[in-house]
Amino acid sequence: MSNQKAISNRKQSIITGALISSAGIFVAKFIGLFYAVPFNTLLGNEANVAMYGVAYNIYSYLLNIFTAGFPFAVATMVAKYTSKGDYRTSLMIRKLSTLVMICFGAFAMLLVILFSSPLAKLVLPTSDVGVAQAIGYLKPATQIVSTSADISTMRLVLILISFALFFVPVLSATRGFYQGLKEMEVYALSQVLEQIARVAFLLILSAIAIYVFHYGHVWSVYFGVISTSVAAILAFLHLKFYDRKTMPTMRKMAKEQEIVANTDRKAILQELVMIAMPYLFSAILGYSDTIVNTVFLKNGLEAHGNTGQEIVLITGCINYGVLKLMSIPMILAPGFSSAIIPHITSALAKQDYKQIRKNIRDCFDIVLYIGVPISFCLFIYAKPLYDILFPPANPGDLEVCAEILKWFSIEALFSTINPVITALMMAVGQRKLCIRFQVIMVSIKFILSYPMLYFFGYSGVVISSMISMGFYLIMGMYSLAHQYHVNWKYTLHKFFIIVLGCTVMFLLAWLCELIGLKGYGQGRMIGIVQLGVSGIIALGGYIVLTGIFQLPQTLFHIDLNRIKKKVKRG
Repeated sequence: MSNQKAISNRKQSIITGALISSAGIFVAKFIGLFYAVPFNTLLGNEANVAMYGVAYNIYSYLLNIFTAGFPFAVATMVAKYTSKGDYRTSLMIRKLSTLVMICFGAFAMLLVILFSSPLAKLVLPTSDVGVAQAIGYLKPATQIVSTSADISTMRLVLILISFALFFVPVLSATRGFYQGLKEMEVYALSQVLEQIARVAFLLILSAIAIYVFHYGHVWSVYFGVISTSVAAILAFLHLKFYDRKTMPTMRKMAKEQEIVANTDRKAILQELVMIAMPYLFSAILGYSDTIVNTVFLKNGLEAHGNTGQEIVLITGCINYGVLKLMSIPMILAPGFSSAIIPHITSALAKQDYKQIRKNIRDCFDIVLYIGVPISFCLFIYAKPLYDILFPPANPGDLEVCAEILKWFSIEALFSTINPVITALMMAVGQRKLCIRFQVIMVSIKFILSYPMLYFFGYSGVVISSMISMGFYLIMGMYSLAHQYHVNWKYTLHKFFIIVLGCTVMFLLAWLCELIGLKGYGQGRMIGIVQLGVSGIIALGGYIVLTGIFQLPQTLFHIDLNRIKKKVKRG
């Protein structure tokens, strides 16, 4: 009975658990962002940056496809059956889900290995010279160099990262089990430990290979992709450690349970699939933007007239530094969605449509309030951010990298908001409509990517994303308004205040730059200090202005008068 009571208490703190999970995601992403400073030095040049970035993007896309929905389905079903006291079925769900993830992971791994050669040829820039000449290691007058060595290296990198596609899905199934038990502290800690293990492995082994054994910088790419598998194995062992405490209790309760367990494995597997499939389709479509960019980027830039050197610089910048910086505001999507979705689901079951409308607006408004200024910071601080975190080998390339980041800050905002729209539509039962909109979004992106790259260069990638994602955002908001009568009028009012706040941010950042707080061109430590001071001033201005209009107080239910009274009493 005490164990059942503990499980009940965890269910009552589902919002807290979701926010703990969000914190875990944030810490993991934070570590993943700032390890890039030393790792960028270990990579050595734009060619290695491009290879690592492209391989990791392919891995991320396939991982999102082959794990999408199943961890969520596992968590949902484990929570469902444990709440009924059916622990035998929960244990069977864990076994089945692990088996499914092993099969999916093995298939994804073999897929990458089999297609590693054509993928390597597809993603590497081709020109009259090899990658080495393209990044400036060979003089223009040098005889033409074959790219066969570069393709072989890229193929090996893809093969090495493919092993992670086997280990990480198995890890995700185990995490889904603990998430279903509402052990969100274990879930979050597992994510953080995985990232720490990954970063420590790739930095230490890469440094030893390069500076102790004097191997080439390409070894940092090898250890970088291998580290993903090593970290997944260590994170899995960490969860197995918790199994020693959790599983004996679960097995004991399974033996003592009085209700009849659902022993139909086929029915359980079907239920897992039915819950997971909409999320799987959504992941394939929703995350296809990155893969479409990867496929069209090289050929589109060549058609636009960019040189081989420029293509390597642009692709390396986009696939490595820019995507990492874009992930900062994108952290909000899974965090806030997981915090609000249980409320929407509960309100939907009670047919409390007023509460549904309130929850939808609250979720969307909070993500806007935080996501817009963070994405705007990527725009106004593009140059210092890139100079501090991902300084290019040639200082003259900083301007180009900063301009690329400015463009992609727009896509970062859409990539933060649209997953929230997806989560909301899924929660309120608009799954078929959501997938239909995503199919249209991907079709628009696919059709427009090459022409936009041809006419506008790298900015065409963002323009095509703005059009396709903008369509999805508008249609998603319309469908929520049409079926559940969500009134977006007040959201538009809040968005106008947010834009005013961002204007204040821009002016304050501009004034800081005028007095010398540039954040770049004066060394990394000075740059960090200057960027920190300027950023605090700019964000302070945003908070003050929006606070004057009572926006944060309304969104976060902050009663300043009550706080003042408590301070006076204290």
